[in-house]
Amino acid sequence: MSEDKKLNQGNQEDIQDYTQEIEKNNTNNVNNDQENNTEEINEVESAKSKDLKKDNKSAKAIVIGAIVGVLCLGAGYTVGKDAGRKLPATHKSYGSKVIATVGDTKITEKELSGRMQPLFYLNGKTEMASDQVKAYEESMIDYMTTTEVLYLEAKSEKITATKEEIDSEYTNLMSSITQQFGLSEEDYLKQFKLTKEDVRKDVEKEVIAMKYMKKASDVSEKEAKNYYDKNKDEFLKVRASHILIQNTDTDGKEVSAAQKKKNKEKAEEILKKAQSGEDFAELAKNYSQDSSAENGGDLDFFGKGQMVEPFEKAAFSLKVGEVSKDVIESQFGYHIIKKTDEKQEDFDTIKSDLITKLSYEKQNNVVDNLVEKYNVDVKDR
Repeated sequence: MSEDKKLNQGNQEDIQDYTQEIEKNNTNNVNNDQENNTEEINEVESAKSKDLKKDNKSAKAIVIGAIVGVLCLGAGYTVGKDAGRKLPATHKSYGSKVIATVGDTKITEKELSGRMQPLFYLNGKTEMASDQVKAYEESMIDYMTTTEVLYLEAKSEKITATKEEIDSEYTNLMSSITQQFGLSEEDYLKQFKLTKEDVRKDVEKEVIAMKYMKKASDVSEKEAKNYYDKNKDEFLKVRASHILIQNTDTDGKEVSAAQKKKNKEKAEEILKKAQSGEDFAELAKNYSQDSSAENGGDLDFFGKGQMVEPFEKAAFSLKVGEVSKDVIESQFGYHIIKKTDEKQEDFDTIKSDLITKLSYEKQNNVVDNLVEKYNVDVKDR
């Protein structure tokens, strides 16, 4: 990846991508949600615009409209689908030990087993490592406790699910099962010793939990506008060009102290040329050591939190048309920066994305507060 791409930790499309991810969840398609949970388990996150803060993605498995986790379908069932289905992917057995409590509700190993077995089935003959199994278990326990606190709170507010809502979600679930497992509804239930009533009860609980979350995390346009008015700095964008002299070699390893010294001297010479009025774009094309060089060093518009801190601080402090007074050092090397433009994004442009951001923040707060309220206790295993 080019250095300018790494430098820019988010781009103008990231907020849109982030919104689209939520819209995927709202389709209630289990495929989408298992991808999200697999990412959480493996601690893989796509780059999100840091305008919307690093922790906007909910740390919990439930988000608005995400009916996931029923019968372990949300816990990572993409792997090993075609590896063979005659042998379990692990020989781990589960007992009846209580593994978590949510208020007066107890979650047992037996319940966890019911969620894990479909995952093992899909892995077929590919045996899973113990740490991989543990990661999936932890994600599923987190999901189960989160569902429970939302469900309990929903019940306290007398939120219910209609037969039509449950029917719809059950149909969606079984449609996904047919696609992912290659089993009919009847064969699936038989394979995992389930009844239709068991599954519908789980679906009902999750529909109710989702309805509560949707209500609790609703953000009005008025709320979003109030946030915008109080935090306009978050929506200031600047455009800058830079010239980068890298402090890493072709293998990505840091160069020696002696080479760094030479690199800084070279960068300072280029800085003098830029400050004396030489064409910045031409200097970038001739000297910059990343792919932005071919565009005269242009990095397009970016907001606060999207660039590494030393670069951002320098770029935002400049006036339009001004070149940095000093060489700026970051983990990527030495930068000469020129601010070329700035703009304030208007509310109507970012309204939808801002509502999404604030809704995610509410979701996180809702779950955190309920985990405390219902005294969630996950046992050491």
